[in-house]
Amino acid sequence: MNVNNRIRRSPEESKSLILKTAADRLTEFGLEGLNISGVAKAAGMSHATVIHHFGSTAAMREALLQQMTDSLLSDVISALNEDVQPDEVLSRLFSTLSQGGHGRLLAWLALDHQGMSVLPSESNTSELFRSIIEAISDVPGEETDAKLRVLLVATAAMGLSICGDALSNLIGLSEKESAEFPVWLAQHLEKLLPST
Repeated sequence: MNVNNRIRRSPEESKSLILKTAADRLTEFGLEGLNISGVAKAAGMSHATVIHHFGSTAAMREALLQQMTDSLLSDVISALNEDVQPDEVLSRLFSTLSQGGHGRLLAWLALDHQGMSVLPSESNTSELFRSIIEAISDVPGEETDAKLRVLLVATAAMGLSICGDALSNLIGLSEKESAEFPVWLAQHLEKLLPST
């Protein structure tokens, strides 16, 4: 890259561009697309610039997961402020975790930090899940049922994100049938939700 053609960006603009590019590559290529070299090239930056802002591929992935989780948390809080029904809150969680690589990235982080009691992005992720649990819990203080519903949705969404295509093929589901899974799950979750 010619030095005279470099675009000057603030550190915040550079980080934002790197994370936007990383998110795009996660959606397009999966976790394999989240490497310093690929992200730097796609963002039109030098490898050294990305290293300067994040230090490593792992740190960049963690920052991307944090940004994605913050966005989902904001969406859930907005839904709660609008008195969105509990099944819609769970549906949004499922959609976010199963698409765009969020679930894969969360699974990678969990696997990468096996044996640790705390994940690097745990605070916002915990806040996200607590908000959802409070929103769908019918009896304050007795939240086990709500926690189990959130666990079911998160596990299903992450599983779909990680190996949904392969499992669908093994099970013999067509692409159309597989696409119906989120709606099917939502309908069955309605039976588990308290009547409002």
